Amino acid sequence: MCKVISAISYKGGVGKTTSAVNISSYLQMQGKRVCTVDLDPQHNLSRHFGILPGHLKNRPTIYDVINAAIQEQEDRKIEQLIKDCICHSTTVDVIPSTVRLSSLEKVIPSITSCEHLLDYILSFIKNEYDYIFLDVHSGWDMFSINALTASDSVIIPVEAHVLSSDGINPVENMINSVRRRLNPKLKIEGIIITKFQGNTKYCQEIYEVVENEFGDHIHIFDSFVKYAIKVAEASAFGISLHEYAPRIAPAKAYAQIATEVMQSA
Repeated sequence: MCKVISAISYKGGVGKTTSAVNISSYLQMQGKRVCTVDLDPQHNLSRHFGILPGHLKNRPTIYDVINAAIQEQEDRKIEQLIKDCICHSTTVDVIPSTVRLSSLEKVIPSITSCEHLLDYILSFIKNEYDYIFLDVHSGWDMFSINALTASDSVIIPVEAHVLSSDGINPVENMINSVRRRLNPKLKIEGIIITKFQGNTKYCQEIYEVVENEFGDHIHIFDSFVKYAIKVAEASAFGISLHEYAPRIAPAKAYAQIATEVMQSA
């Protein structure tokens, strides 16, 4: 049975895409069948997996699949289209995005049952995978609503910084709204503390704030993702941390978090 997981944040730069990349990659390395879907017009997930816009000139992307669904094309055509746009990274399968995706933001609300559009699209490939990860642009838009409606659970990355931790409440409100009106089964997998610098009192204080405000009703992963330059380097090389620097603390943290995700399935 396929589990769909969204990586959601209200603010950018908190390690959302990095978390999606490295958790999904570790799951694949444990023998799981994993697909990631880039729902961000900035296409950072695609880039992180080494899939650049130039590689996509002659193949469909998530834009083409969503556009076909909006136009109510036949199921068999949409199914073929989504399978044609799957790219194979060094670890997981990737359904890539480009900047063209942003042009659909104002079109999606005009269709019937618009919040369930992505859920319908993913139904064509769920039998092929154990996990599908959705990486969404920060904030609240039709793509994040669709992602939450299609998901079984949510991962919330939070940078160890006071301005980042302020974004948890809006995300929780988004999740509660979707759970109440669109997807009652949606649950929060947990909060990931990212860019943590263990030798600073400030980061520890931020963790304590998050623990005090949310720890009684949201799981906070025990493994903090520490700040390390190799995290950015792995992205630049288009591979996961588990391939680039598996022995550093952030890679080990993501491995532990991924293990928890597997155990909660």
